Amino acid sequence: MPSKISLTTSIRRPSENTAAADAIPILVDNEYHLFHLSTPPSTIHHPERLRSSWSHLRSKCLTQWERAEQPALSPGESTQSPDADGVWTGSAILGPDGNMHIFYTGYNLAQGGKQVIIHATSNDRIGSQFTKSTQPIHLKSDGGARAAFEDIDFRDPFVLYNEDEKCYWMIVATRLAEGPHWTRGCLALLTSEDLQTWSLEPKPLYAPNDMMCPECPELFQLPNKKWYLVYSRFSAPNAGVVYRVADSPRGPFHAPKDGSGGRLDGRRWYAAKSCPKANDPSKRVFFGWVADQCVADGKWMWGGDMAMPREVMAKEDGTLVVEPIRQALDTVFYAQPSTNLTNTEFEAVGSTATKSFEIKCERPYMITFGIVSSSATSFGLIFGSDSDLSGCYLRFEPTFDGRYTVSLATAPAPFDDFWADQYKIYLPRGVDGPTIVRHDNIKIDKPVTILRSRDVLEVFVGGRSLSYRLPQQSSSTKGGETRLFVEDGRVEYSDFKVIEGADY
Repeated sequence: MPSKISLTTSIRRPSENTAAADAIPILVDNEYHLFHLSTPPSTIHHPERLRSSWSHLRSKCLTQWERAEQPALSPGESTQSPDADGVWTGSAILGPDGNMHIFYTGYNLAQGGKQVIIHATSNDRIGSQFTKSTQPIHLKSDGGARAAFEDIDFRDPFVLYNEDEKCYWMIVATRLAEGPHWTRGCLALLTSEDLQTWSLEPKPLYAPNDMMCPECPELFQLPNKKWYLVYSRFSAPNAGVVYRVADSPRGPFHAPKDGSGGRLDGRRWYAAKSCPKANDPSKRVFFGWVADQCVADGKWMWGGDMAMPREVMAKEDGTLVVEPIRQALDTVFYAQPSTNLTNTEFEAVGSTATKSFEIKCERPYMITFGIVSSSATSFGLIFGSDSDLSGCYLRFEPTFDGRYTVSLATAPAPFDDFWADQYKIYLPRGVDGPTIVRHDNIKIDKPVTILRSRDVLEVFVGGRSLSYRLPQQSSSTKGGETRLFVEDGRVEYSDFKVIEGADY
């Protein structure tokens, strides 16, 4: 039977003890269908937490969602099932029969963690109910093509129809079988005429020789005729969701010169994927998640909160910009501003000065402001600040021609070992490093927008975003103050507002 639908006002997570992970969106008849991976309840680390299923949500407005009560896909019940230990990332597409098809990654620990691609079909356009194949997809290519890639990493299929070549493409995240161990990550290309039988090309579609493995790839064309390859990278350099640009779907794909190395955000907004925006083909709507952090051991966890949907579009030079969706903000943040300062000037001479301002909101809130001028070395806001000025710093540093380097960083930063030994102060050395995410030479021609829901922080500035989950002790206004700071100079803000909203 098709799964029952229940109304929900939030896409953030299925429940308090169940996290949301990799998004798989598809637009069908101007309705958004968002599939995402869901963790088993109350799980923390691998392998239990990654025995995921697929959730299914629907919306026509991006703020009010319907969530199916039962998973769209669940792990196989038999230990021999190719997806016994997780129904992992994939993609959804309308097939030649007009119905929705899913291709996803099956994970099985009994087979050494092998990953295979599995096909699931629905009997309608809206994915009411899916039937999984019992076997991986059929590859008709010779063994030489498969031998070009590692056996374990073969996941996250993205399927599209290539109009020029009149066939379906499947892009798969994998690794080359040979080469430098840490940089073999690549994307393989499979083709099919009917979604049933696939041919694997022996040469990768994309192999930049600079990462462990790309994850959650997608490929799309915008009205400017450029092709955009988007994927997530969990290792440096430029960890996070990145994009590359080409004139052809076969590449070559180039890193844009956009001040961020083609990175839309940092590693804490992860596995983001998109679909066209309804009634506006010039834009894509992206969905990504912000990771949970385990309080007991401080480790970052797979899965967390689905962030506010974001829209991405191309500028005249072909580079992409990411912005909040204005209609969604206007719907979610509806209250009168609790703080509304027409102009805010703040100055420090030869030092750094801070001042706190009260945020009375108990629910999610939004901060917006413009930057009129600045002669300061740096300035910005501190979230979760204590009396020692520890906290998470949103820092603006003027560079040239009215541009800024914008970063999100934790303070204080850890010491070298000999200083830590001398003062007996051992500060955390997080995998992010003190600087969580940084964008260089950003032109800020629109108001800065900051969203906070519990401990999740999302910042939109100059066509880039910066996302992070604040430490748990800062998850409410009682856990630390919000402060303004300025370093050696003067900054003037305009229309500084704090607006309370609803859960999203």
